[in-house]
Amino acid sequence: MKIVYSVFFTLVGLAAFGLIFIYTGWFNVSAMNQDTGITKWVLNNIRENSIDSRVKDIKVPNLEDSSLIKIGFSHYKEMCQGCHNAPGFEETDLAKGLNPSAPDLVKYGDKIPPEELFWVTKNGIRMTGMPAWGKTHPDSKIWAIVAAVRKLSSTSAEIYDTYSKEKDEDETE
Repeated sequence: MKIVYSVFFTLVGLAAFGLIFIYTGWFNVSAMNQDTGITKWVLNNIRENSIDSRVKDIKVPNLEDSSLIKIGFSHYKEMCQGCHNAPGFEETDLAKGLNPSAPDLVKYGDKIPPEELFWVTKNGIRMTGMPAWGKTHPDSKIWAIVAAVRKLSSTSAEIYDTYSKEKDEDETE
């Protein structure tokens, strides 16, 4: 019976601590403060495991199609560049103010599996500033962005500038 009481009071204590944590404002949600230690570890693991569990059945199309990449650069410039950078550009003030910071996709875009890029671009990530572009863009446009992201690190600023100005045929009508 002592074990039952111990478990019960431990759970009550944890619930009380949780309510105190939630209702006192003890946790500072300011983007000015960087997460450290266990908070950073917990949030990173939740994000990574959540994405990993959802990308298993995603089928990746041919991302080497140059017309897909050009369309992707146009959409990337419009929707992603401000937070994730682009060839030949400096980090924006918007990107500097994000917490957690957005990955610099010029440096890391080709290292992220394409199915993860697709899922994150389509679904967004809560409390990071990453919007769910799947609410406003069909999968074909999201795959175009993924194709472009995979090429950012090997694209010159001049090529990026040229390709990102080209309009999608669906947008010119």
